[in-house]
Amino acid sequence: MLRLVLATAVGRAAGLLSRLLGRGGSALPGLIAEKIDPRAIERLVAPVRRGVIVVTGTNGKTTTTKMLVGMLEGEGWRVVTNPTGSNLARGIATRLIEVASWRGRVDADVAVFEADEAAVRTLAPRLRPRVIVVTNLARDQLDRYGELATTAAHAAEAVRHAGVAVLNADDPLVAEMAAGARAVRFFGAAEGIRRSMPHDSGLYGPGEEAPPPALDLRLERAEPEGDGQVIELAAPSGERAAARLQVPGPYNGYNAAAAVLAAAEFGVPLARAVAALREIPPAFGRGQVVEYRGRRVKLLLVKNPAGFNQAIRLLGALSPGTPVLIAINDLDADGRDVSWLWDARVEDLAGTGHRFGTAGIRAHDMALRLKYAGLEAWSETDFAAALERFLDQVPEGGTGYLVPTYTAMLRFLDMLLPGTSKREAWA
Repeated sequence: MLRLVLATAVGRAAGLLSRLLGRGGSALPGLIAEKIDPRAIERLVAPVRRGVIVVTGTNGKTTTTKMLVGMLEGEGWRVVTNPTGSNLARGIATRLIEVASWRGRVDADVAVFEADEAAVRTLAPRLRPRVIVVTNLARDQLDRYGELATTAAHAAEAVRHAGVAVLNADDPLVAEMAAGARAVRFFGAAEGIRRSMPHDSGLYGPGEEAPPPALDLRLERAEPEGDGQVIELAAPSGERAAARLQVPGPYNGYNAAAAVLAAAEFGVPLARAVAALREIPPAFGRGQVVEYRGRRVKLLLVKNPAGFNQAIRLLGALSPGTPVLIAINDLDADGRDVSWLWDARVEDLAGTGHRFGTAGIRAHDMALRLKYAGLEAWSETDFAAALERFLDQVPEGGTGYLVPTYTAMLRFLDMLLPGTSKREAWA
C-alpha cells in the first residue's frame, strides 16, 4: 500500500513537471511509478467495479475504444480510459495514476484501454480484462512488430486471460483465437461488405474460400453520407439498429460492430449502444475535420499498408483535383522502416486528378513512391512551409485531405489547433 501511494505521488509530480516544461507527460508518470511499484497497474485497476475492457489489433483500436467509452458513459457510468492513445504499459499506468486518489484508489465503474498489439501479451494478465476486443491483424512496420504471425501470437496469448473475447470473424488470424478463449462473441459483416474489403486489410477478401464463423453481430449496411456513413447492425435474433457515424469507411463500421458487441457484455442493449454512436466524434486524426482559415482539413492517419489502402480508397472516391498532402515521418512512434509505403496500392490513385504534396522527414521517399505510381507531387520537409503550400491549394470553403503518420499528425496538430493540448484533441 505504501509503495503504491509513493508511486502515485511521485508519478503525478513527474507528470506535472513534464507538462510545465512543455513535454506532454503522457507516459513518464507511469514509467516512474512502475519503477517504484512494479505492480502499480494491477493495484490501481483492482477497484474498478464492473471490470476492464482491452481493445487491441492492428487498426481501429483508438476509434473502437472511443466508441465504447461513449456507449458506457451514455449508461451513466464512470469510465477511465487512455484517450491519447498512449497504449503501452507506461501509458496505461499514467492514466490510472491521473485519476487515482492519493491513496491509489481508482473510482470507476469500467476501465476501457486500447493496448498495443505487441504489448498486449504482457498487459492482459496484469489487467485481467472482463472483455478483450481484437479488431483485425494486418502487416505493420516490421521493425516494430516483426512478422504477422508473431503479432497474432501476442494477441492470442492475451485472449487466454480474458473472460470474453470479442473477435472479428472476417479476419482469419483473429477468428482462430477462439480456440484459446474462455468465451467468444463474433462480429463481422454481410457478404457484400466483406467481399468488398481489400484482401490485405487482414479480412476475407475476394477469392477467399474459408467461411467465417457464425456471427453474434453483423454489419449489414455501410453507406457513405457526407463526411461519415450510415450503418446498420443486425443481431441473430432479428433485432436491427441503424445510425449515422461521423467517421467514414466500412472499416469503421467494423469498429462500431466490435464496440457494440463488447458493450452488450456489460448489459448495454443494441438500440442504446447504436444510438450512442451518433454522438461520438472521430478520434483525432481518424477522419476528423479541422476548420482552419476558412477551409476544412480532413485528417486520415496512416501507419501501415492496410490503413494506407483504406485511405487510398476514400481518396479515390473524391472529386478530381482534391488537394492531398501525405506526411511521412520515421520516428520511433511511426516505425523506422518505411518500406511499407511500397506495399500500399498507391497506383490506385493514378487517374484521380488529385493534386499531391508530400511532407515530413521522409517526404522525398513518399514523392518517389508516387512517381513510381505515375503521379507527380511537390515535396517540402519543413512542416510549416508544407502546410502553407497545401492550404494555398485548398479553395476557401473547400476541403483538403491530410494523410500523416503518427508523429507527423502531432506536428500538424500544433499548427492546426494551436494552444490545444494533446488530451483535449483526443477527447
